[in-house]
Amino acid sequence: MQNPKRLLWLLSIAQFLVMQVWFNYSSIIPVIEDEWKLTSSESGIILAFFHIGYVLAVIFYSFLISAYNPKYSFVFGAFLAGFSGLAFAFFAEGFWSALLLRTLSGIGVAGIYVPGMKIVAELYPPKERGRALGIYVGSLVVGSGSSLLISALFINWVGWQGVIFITSLFSILAAFLVLLIRIPSSIKLKGQTLTIEKIKGVFKKKNLLINAGYTGHCWELYAMWSWIGPFLVYYFINKGYDQQLAFQLGNTMGAFIIIIGGVATYIGGKLSDSLGRGRASVLFLVISIICTLSIGWLSFVPIIIMIPIAMVYGFSIVADSPIYNTAITEVTEPELLGIALGIQSVLGFSATIFAPLFFGILIDAFNWGIAFTAIGIMTLFAPICMYALTRITNQTVKNG
Repeated sequence: MQNPKRLLWLLSIAQFLVMQVWFNYSSIIPVIEDEWKLTSSESGIILAFFHIGYVLAVIFYSFLISAYNPKYSFVFGAFLAGFSGLAFAFFAEGFWSALLLRTLSGIGVAGIYVPGMKIVAELYPPKERGRALGIYVGSLVVGSGSSLLISALFINWVGWQGVIFITSLFSILAAFLVLLIRIPSSIKLKGQTLTIEKIKGVFKKKNLLINAGYTGHCWELYAMWSWIGPFLVYYFINKGYDQQLAFQLGNTMGAFIIIIGGVATYIGGKLSDSLGRGRASVLFLVISIICTLSIGWLSFVPIIIMIPIAMVYGFSIVADSPIYNTAITEVTEPELLGIALGIQSVLGFSATIFAPLFFGILIDAFNWGIAFTAIGIMTLFAPICMYALTRITNQTVKNG
């Protein structure tokens, strides 16, 4: 039997490998837009359909993991994400083929995050759960950013097809890794009899506030993550660098901006264990929204100023990610945990369908400043919801 710490790290490593697929398309957008004559709006549609595949599949996976061993959802998803990525590398040749294969990749990745999160949440008690989920979410963050880094380092040697091929192979490797893992008997693998009355328990006021905050968080996060690489390529071109060097510098910097979130999720999760879920999330949301409202207008600033701003942005925008997952486990009955996490994921990632697309449309119609600002303004409801959660929680404790 695996001990909890070892299992946590094995799942985190596997998720890191699969998440190379998440942004491998974003990392090559400037190249294939030129090669395939795509507009930013068309790129945004392809990004959106990845998330559509993810959201639709999560609904299915959420019920599946309440009845069966979650690891098999993980294995199936990793294989699907990997093989659809390999097909993209060999056969994609324009908008429609890219749209289909990225949708399949989204369906695959949906089998990773929520099943792994359910396992980790049931392995650790509440007082340690924020830190544990911070590590697990951190592997998602670092893996996502690594795909940008791989593109920056290798695209000139292997082309965009090689970048997609390499990152997709990692996902297949993850499937074999998880296939060998044994889930401890303490994890509830058998399904519960769910009734309408029981399911109503995932729609309590606290659940709704947490999920609303998470939806706003995802709206801001995935708009930024999907477009930060292309934005920084634009930034370096605007600074006078040639296109090839700007592509390398932009994606490398974008990768580190995302990867720093791996540390941020651990700190954010651990801080929420002591500060409280609501207070910690509001702190990070306010900082990230300020960055979102401003960064698109700062293409004129020197690199020495842009780098620290971007790093603060990358840290703050993801530090609260594990907080929402942890919070939902604390207000939900154990037998509803798989469904509650699935609903949270569906709501949050539904926002990610539209955020990258909306961002791309605004770039085509206006500019980077307008695109980032619009995203920031539309995220303001998230800290309001999490502040309301803090008030309700404090009142509950006070009334004891």
